[in-house]
Parts: sequence; structure tokens; C-alpha cells
Amino acid sequence: MKSGWAVLVVAVIMVLIPASSLDRGVYGGNDGDEREIADGHPVAFDFSTNDGFTPENISLDDDAFHADMPLHTETWYFECMSGNFSIVFITTVLSQDGNRGAAMAGLYIYRDGHMEVMERMPSFSFSASDKMPLVQISGSTVIRGFMEGGHMIYNVSFEANGRGISLQFVNDTEGWQGAAGMGWWLAVPGFHVSGIMKIDGKQIIVDGTGYHDHNVFSLSTPAAERGYMDGKILRGRLSIVWGYLMHNILDADSFVILSEDGSYMAVSPDSTEMKFSSYTYDMGLIPTEVFISINDSKNGIFANLHITTLDFHHIRLPFLRYWRYHVRVEGEVITPSHREKIDETDIMERMIY
Repeated sequence: MKSGWAVLVVAVIMVLIPASSLDRGVYGGNDGDEREIADGHPVAFDFSTNDGFTPENISLDDDAFHADMPLHTETWYFECMSGNFSIVFITTVLSQDGNRGAAMAGLYIYRDGHMEVMERMPSFSFSASDKMPLVQISGSTVIRGFMEGGHMIYNVSFEANGRGISLQFVNDTEGWQGAAGMGWWLAVPGFHVSGIMKIDGKQIIVDGTGYHDHNVFSLSTPAAERGYMDGKILRGRLSIVWGYLMHNILDADSFVILSEDGSYMAVSPDSTEMKFSSYTYDMGLIPTEVFISINDSKNGIFANLHITTLDFHHIRLPFLRYWRYHVRVEGEVITPSHREKIDETDIMERMIY
């Protein structure tokens, strides 16, 4: 569910906003967000009445551009953790047919959670295939997905101002898709990633783990929804993707998708509780600590996870507020087949429309 570029102002971002972030200061919007902290303490929402997020299997062509929709935005998000580096690459397209409209590619490279590289490339010359995950911007192929040996493989390439990436993502976990809020979300939570990145002309070998998702949003989403937070935990043969969807200032849903040994399943929604605390002010009031508790006796899944912020930054978008966090995830996950201690560094994000 990556990045709130899924609104009409994407066109403004692509043309007018320079590659700048880390803007901290007074923001003229609504500061209370979800009223979770009205009394200074986190308040858990009751999810027992919602049906939850229902994931379905994907094929490679599900990850293509959706040309059967009116004018809308689509975002392909790739993430890699390699040693003390983390890489985020995002391509966003605002179009109806995948060829007319606007597009932007963005590369973010972090060392020990601190951003070292941010490059954004807007363009009105692009092509997004509706047959397969294939996106070209200004004549260069930035994303190409294909099947080989039973694996979904993505080649991801980008370079600007002597900084860039040339990476290959090979999946080792099944992907899933489904409707989330007013949007659609496809995710493949487990990859092996290899290749190179370039920082100021110097090449660095990449060999790590990765994550990919793809979002489709109607342009009316910001008018009907409040925003979201989401994150994931990748730990060997186990992964968890979680989402917290804010419909309005008082109503929200959550979901958790657990993958184990390559297969995935949705955790029962009434067994999940998410709490947010340790708020700070940065272009709005934001939580820096998350507690996730799962008690799904039906499926034999139990977890207690504590997510604490290592670093975060605000990425400037017109009329929107978006934060990307590097976090430490600690706790334990129990499934019918094994018990896993969690102590990992990962990424989560928050978007307020």
C-alpha cells in the first residue's frame, strides 16, 4: 500500500516538486489524526465486526497496468535490505491507458536507516504495459517482470545524477492480491535480491532480501478515506504484512497476512489488535511506536510484536502527509509448525490524505 501518490496531485508533484524532503515544521492540517491520543494513551479499535482483507492468488499479468479503469494512479514499489543499506524504488503512473498522462520514478537509498540518496524523475514520456509488469520512462525500462523456472523475476533499473540501481528480484514466497479500503493491493513479501547500486559513481554490491507491492487507487480515494499505516516483518521462512486502514477520524480496519514456507494466509480479523503510542510532532502528530497482538486460535497463530522507530522522515507531497520509518521489530510469532523469535530492522510508512 505504498505511497499516497495515488491522487490527482501526482501530476503536480511530478512537474513542480523538486527532490526534497526532511521538511519539519508547522503544518496547517488536522493535528489529531485518528483521535487515538486524545487522553495521551493509545486506543485500540474493535475490528470484530469487519470481514477483514481477503487475499487471493496472483499471476504475473495481475502486476501489469490496469487499462480497464478510468483515469487513476498505479504505484509499483520495490524494497531491498542488504547489509546496513536499505533501498526503496517507486514508480508511479497517472493514466487511463498506460501511455498518456504522467509518470515518476523515485529512488531512496538509506545507510543505517538514514537517507543518503533521493532522486526523482518525472516524465510525460512513458509506457506501462497492460499485459505484464513492464514500465518504461523517458525511453528507459525501469521495471520488467517475467517468469523463469517457476519464479516471478523482476529486473529493476534506474539511474540519475550518478546514482542508481540495477537489481534483480527473485521471489521465494507466493504473492497475493485483494481490495483494501477503496484501493487494490498486490504484494509479494519475500525475494532474494542481487545486483549493484551506485552512489556518487561508486558501485556497491547488493545481496539481500526484498519486498514488492503494487497499488491501484481511484482519484476519489482521498475524499473518501483518511489514510493508512502499514509495514512488514521478514524473518527467514516467515513473513508478516500488516495494514491499518483509516476510513475516517474514528473508523479503521486492520489486517495481517502471514506467509510461511512460501504460502500465505490471512489472520482472522477479530483476533488482531493494533495500538499506537509515543507520538511526536513532525509535519503533524505521528506515532513512533506500534504494538501488534494476534490471538488467532482458529488458525493456531499467535504473536506479540513491538515496533519502535529508529529513524523517520517526511516526504513532501502537495496536500498530503507521508512518512517513511526505519523501525526495530521485536517479539515472537507462533504458528502450528514453529515458534519464531523476531528481532529485525524493517520499514513501515504512514499516509494521511
